[in-house]
Parts: sequence; C-alpha cells; structure tokens
Amino acid sequence: MPGIKPPQLPKPLPAKTLTLLENHAEYSAASYTGIDLTQQVADEVLFEQAHLQRIIFQRTRLKRPRLFDVRASGCDFSGAEWEKARFRRVELIACRLLGIQFLEGQFEQVIFKDCNLEGAVMAAAVFKNARFDSCNLRGASCEQADCSGVLFHHCDLTGANFAGAKLIGADLRGSQLNGLQIRPADIHAAIIETSQAAQLVALLGVSINDDPF
Repeated sequence: MPGIKPPQLPKPLPAKTLTLLENHAEYSAASYTGIDLTQQVADEVLFEQAHLQRIIFQRTRLKRPRLFDVRASGCDFSGAEWEKARFRRVELIACRLLGIQFLEGQFEQVIFKDCNLEGAVMAAAVFKNARFDSCNLRGASCEQADCSGVLFHHCDLTGANFAGAKLIGADLRGSQLNGLQIRPADIHAAIIETSQAAQLVALLGVSINDDPF
C-alpha cells in the first residue's frame, strides 16, 4: 500500500506454538497457527516479526501489548480489551474485532483489510499512516481519536462515533456514512466525495431546500 510500510518478516518463519500468554513475554521471528488463547490475561506482551494465523484472542485482556512487524490473518479478537496497545508495521487481514477495546492505542503503519470492527472502541487512539480497507466499522467509537490522514476505503461507518476526533486529511470517500456521529468542527479538512456532501450536511443538522421563497 502506498505510504504504508509492510511488516518486515524474515523468511522462512519457523512454526511455533504457545499455550499461555505470560507477562512481559516476547514472541518473535515465528509463525503461530490455530491457537486458542480465549480470556487470557497478561501485561506487556510483545509479538515481533510474527505471522499470526487463525489465532483466537477472544475476550483477552492485555495491558500495553505491542505488535511490531506482524501479519495477522483470520484471527478473532472479538470482545478483547487491549489497553494502550502499540502497533507498528502491522497488517490485519480478514480478522474479527467485534467490540474490541483499543483504548488509547497507537497505530503506526497499520492496515486493516476486510476486517469486522463492528462496535469496536478506539477512543483516544492515535493513528499515523493507517488504512481501513473494506472494513465494517458499524457503531464503532473513535471519540477523541487522532485519525488525521487515515484512509477509510469502502468501509461501512454507519452509526460510528467520531465526536471530538481529529480528521484532518482523513479520506472518507467511498464509505457509508449513514448515522455518523460527528460535529461540524470534527469534519474540518476531511476528504469526501460529492455524493457524500448532502448526507454529511444532513448529519450536521442543516436542511437543504432548493424551493424558491
């Protein structure tokens, strides 16, 4: 993707397994496949130069997890609470992130592609060089998040909450904006297409009436 660096993964990646996420543990230079980590709790876990395939992270509770140079494909993060997560050069492909909580997360050089983030909470998160490609973000919360320059490409943002978010240079073209929760100041300097203009005006409480006086 232009402007976004892909994960730097060594070749080949040896296959490894794990059964328990431990505090301050490092899982690096490996491929992990088909592992169920449901409801596990840990602090400051690091995944680095790793390929995560079909890993179940449902309802995990991780404080300050770090993912550096990671590709996650077909993983399930639904209901997880990842506080102050830090992602750098990460690709999430066809992952389920229903209702995940990424409070105060930092996402740098990150791509979400074909992911389901319905109801996700990314309040006060900071995105730097990030892209959401064909993702479901219905009802997601990005309140007070810094989404400057983020590309939302063909995403469903129905009912998403961007109150107080920074959207300078954010590209919303091609995305569904029905019921988007946003304030006039929040949409300043965002990029939209002509077909979305009337919809945003209505969301901001402005009526369009072309009838003569």
